[in-house]
Amino acid sequence: MDIKEHILTLAKKVKGKIILPESFDIRVLKAASMLVKNNIASVILPTDNMQEVEKNAYNAGIDLSGVEIIKIDNSFLDENKIKEFVDARIKKGISEREALELLKKPLYFSMIYLKSGKCDACVGGAVYDTADVLRTSFCTIGTATGIKLVSSYFLMVPPDNHLIVKDPVMFADCAVNPDPNALGLKDIAIATVGNFKKLFPGRQAKVAILSFSTKGSANNKLLMKVIEATELLKTHFAGQSDVDVDGELQFDASVISSVGKRKAPNSVVAGSANILIFPDLNSGNIGYKIAERFGGFQALGPIIQGLSLPVSDLSRGSTAEDIYLTAAIMLLK
Repeated sequence: MDIKEHILTLAKKVKGKIILPESFDIRVLKAASMLVKNNIASVILPTDNMQEVEKNAYNAGIDLSGVEIIKIDNSFLDENKIKEFVDARIKKGISEREALELLKKPLYFSMIYLKSGKCDACVGGAVYDTADVLRTSFCTIGTATGIKLVSSYFLMVPPDNHLIVKDPVMFADCAVNPDPNALGLKDIAIATVGNFKKLFPGRQAKVAILSFSTKGSANNKLLMKVIEATELLKTHFAGQSDVDVDGELQFDASVISSVGKRKAPNSVVAGSANILIFPDLNSGNIGYKIAERFGGFQALGPIIQGLSLPVSDLSRGSTAEDIYLTAAIMLLK
């Protein structure tokens, strides 16, 4: 599968609009140009200095023809959404003036712009850190109905001719939750499966709940939440023939057929997992970066799950192509 072409083809059909709050970053400007030039999406670049954006693009040889650069101004935002935001901030002890000052910041402005229905997704995080993106998301657009835990996933794209993996896999959660409990792992996995289905309709989801043990090869209290989460997920997905779940599984048993057959011979997931749920943030963040830096995978994300509207938190190490492809992913419904 040519995953990049697959993502771009799906996104192009949506004919959506993306807002990129970090218009001061050259990588973001390159991605904006690519999105418009290749007819993937319309792009909004908010800024308090339009001339500076144009100058930066010119000096970098970036053509922003067709990209809409707007001066940050509340007149672009829905008045009711502004009022909702200000009222909520006042309840948190912030004055009206201070709340309105926040909306002059590109990240806050972009989130309310999204909430105002002026675009389909917001993609940030190339410069802002995860805490900034999540904090702003929570106090502007909020969580989706029925969601208790906001999490994230990375779409891990293997290099050509990889010896083990031929198609993309998902890693979760590698950016948000330090130490989720069993119910948290369940929520993370359910959200990730939902996004997997958006990206790969018709493809079998095979979910491995990862641990340092495979099927009781070790006995430790750290395993209990993994075992409990696995049982909760099996119950949740019972009757859904397009989703398989198993755990606890070691990483090698999850993705290498020969190891999976030896360590978990009765598992329908072992050796063929395409969704990998890490037990905590330490293992998840370390794992995706090892795959990216040592294994040559392209890590697209982190893509936030559980918010009421599509928002992405990019890695600060993102390339222009990472931003371009992540923006395309955010358009998928």
